[in-house]
Amino acid sequence: MKAIFSTLIRELHAYAKSNRIHHAVLGISGGLDSSIALCAAVRAFGAKNVSALILPETGLTPDIDIDHAKALANHFGVVTHYHSINNHLVDFNFLSWKKTQESTEELKSSVRAMLLRYYARTHKALWISAANKSDLLLGLGTQEGELGGDLYLLGDLYKSDLVELAKHIGLPDELIEKAPSRHIKPCQSDAEDLCATWTQIDDVLRQINNKIDPEVLIEKGMDSLLVHKVARMVQAQTLKRRQTPIIPIGDIKKALKEAQEAEAAS
Repeated sequence: MKAIFSTLIRELHAYAKSNRIHHAVLGISGGLDSSIALCAAVRAFGAKNVSALILPETGLTPDIDIDHAKALANHFGVVTHYHSINNHLVDFNFLSWKKTQESTEELKSSVRAMLLRYYARTHKALWISAANKSDLLLGLGTQEGELGGDLYLLGDLYKSDLVELAKHIGLPDELIEKAPSRHIKPCQSDAEDLCATWTQIDDVLRQINNKIDPEVLIEKGMDSLLVHKVARMVQAQTLKRRQTPIIPIGDIKKALKEAQEAEAAS
């Protein structure tokens, strides 16, 4: 794990240097992923060149997460901005169309991403995403929300890898042992949403990502429901990552000329 963390710091520093970036910003939630990302960013940029945005939803984000985020930012001495997103959500309640629970949940993540992007552009900073490989493969979030950012610092590490990395860094046990959650709805946890632990999910993900057929995994004794669920999510995310389709028109001048010739001939 020491080599992995050193690689993260070295590659982040090299990326910033090659792109002439001197400041970084990231959202910290008091969770494992963003805490690790903050540690690496501080080592790569220096504390005075890192900004941490704490963007809770008052009434939903647990106090313990807010406390952990503030304590970590204070410990490293980074530039810190604390803003509840509640006020930003208010006007959306008055829109004329019907809202769904899913769209409302995504909106919260999109608002946070909007604020991070605005800060990054204002300060010409690198917006570091804390999304990990498991998040990206499964599509846990949207490109306009949790998966937004200028750089996926943890994008080559599975969620379960981060637990060991956090222990190596020396993050507090109470932070490491918290149940992972996106906190976009009450009493939410990743384990309940996915019906499995991250260790179980990553075990399937690693093999699917290595092109092992899901049916082969089931034959080896893996839980068929979990394997099919993970495979479906990976496939759905692969389709989502495709570029927005364009309606083909072809050579417009040629089409007009052919149309004119056809009209003249008639």
